[in-house]
Amino acid sequence: MKYNPQEIEKKWQQQWEQEKAVQGGRGPGEGKVLPPGDVPLSLGKNHMGHVRNYTIGDVVARYKRMKGKNVLHPMGWDAFGLPAENAAIENKTHPARWTYNNIDYMKAQLKRMGFSYDWDREVTTCNPEYYRWEQLVFIKMFEKGLAYKKRTFVNWCESCQTVLAKEQVENGRCWRHSDREVTLKEMDSWFFKITEYAEEMLEHCEKLPGWPERVLTMQKNWIGKSYGAIIRFPLKGSEDGIECTPRAGHAFRRDLSLFCAGASHAEDVGEGATSRAGSPFLH
Repeated sequence: MKYNPQEIEKKWQQQWEQEKAVQGGRGPGEGKVLPPGDVPLSLGKNHMGHVRNYTIGDVVARYKRMKGKNVLHPMGWDAFGLPAENAAIENKTHPARWTYNNIDYMKAQLKRMGFSYDWDREVTTCNPEYYRWEQLVFIKMFEKGLAYKKRTFVNWCESCQTVLAKEQVENGRCWRHSDREVTLKEMDSWFFKITEYAEEMLEHCEKLPGWPERVLTMQKNWIGKSYGAIIRFPLKGSEDGIECTPRAGHAFRRDLSLFCAGASHAEDVGEGATSRAGSPFLH
């Protein structure tokens, strides 16, 4: 019998869907498994990177099912934010229409590839039924003092009219607009006080059996615990001072103090300011 994927795969995929053959993770019992994977951006079409990534997760899911495990294998869409709005503006359409049309197209592609997702567990991040829970988490963190706002400098793209992560800045330009230089812009931003849990996270790094030492080192460096002293330098003609964290042994041998342009107190120091010890501040 000649193998005709257009006919055979479509037939069995429809039967799997009707029989809900890949539903899992329901009810009590041992052996529940959540395969590795993440949700894609709703950009319009899947590419080979998606195929590779989701094939790996699907292989794990199928293997675990055949081993008798209760496999939960959901899928969803990272569909909320300014990138979707900017793409909609460029294509002269409403963001909701653009986003949901993309989701429909990409979902059809993933189904056609035969990935064993439980589509009854589908999540879409721009759906209020999803993001209301994120809003609740944020409110609870704010009430506990774990979410706070302060002024800071951010990477800004004038074309995107939004903030860029460091990874989205390529050779000083926006990753989506190669003709647009990224500038530093001071604005109010929200932060999460993850330092509140730094000690607990470090302790649990020692309770992760099987993790490679290099990965543990990366985690510890990311948490960023350090030992040192906070030294306050008074300023001439000012009641305020500058707090720094130099190596204590070097603090009394310095000839000058340097501030980066983005330092929160750089403008307060003023041109030609000196410490009471007489050394100049450069910024």
